[in-house]
Amino acid sequence: MDHLNLNTTSASLLERLQQPAPAAADWKRFHDLYLPLLRNWLTRTPGLGDESEDVVQEVLIVVFNKVPEFRRQREGSFRTWLRKVTANRVRTWWRTRQRRPLVGVDPTDLFLSQLEDPTSQLSRRWDQEHDRHIFEKLLTAVKPDFEETTWKAFQLFAIENRKAYDVADELGISQNAVLLAKSRILKRLREESAGLLD
Repeated sequence: MDHLNLNTTSASLLERLQQPAPAAADWKRFHDLYLPLLRNWLTRTPGLGDESEDVVQEVLIVVFNKVPEFRRQREGSFRTWLRKVTANRVRTWWRTRQRRPLVGVDPTDLFLSQLEDPTSQLSRRWDQEHDRHIFEKLLTAVKPDFEETTWKAFQLFAIENRKAYDVADELGISQNAVLLAKSRILKRLREESAGLLD
């Protein structure tokens, strides 16, 4: 029988972080999910250079302080909110460190304006990379909650798109067990990712 970690509840990670006293393990999970994504994006931001890591930490601090106030208003609200927080922290960083006005078009401001614009190609790329990154990281995070056969059935059937009867035959389980594996793991992923992935 599959087991669940003690910190696993039906509340999503985002909901758990919005509680009055979120668990340190939930903040660690959030940190581990988002640090690589933010790092990737901020190293692309013109003008940050070696200081991008400082801005990543500033973004995470803002999220830590403000996520209890976040309210989901529509699909994709959290990633949109995070995009804006990220752009605002870069602007604040740039304003406090800029030594002289730039002549002509400011590449940092142009980049941030495109990042904030929900219709721009850059913001659509953020959304796509966000969803792919978070899905892959959450897959890894929930894997220990399931037995090896259940996980293998899910991987072969749901991820690799193999036929249920082929997977059942290969693993020596019923086709129903294959279907249940997919259902149970997707349910667990939906629970954990609610609000982060819509």
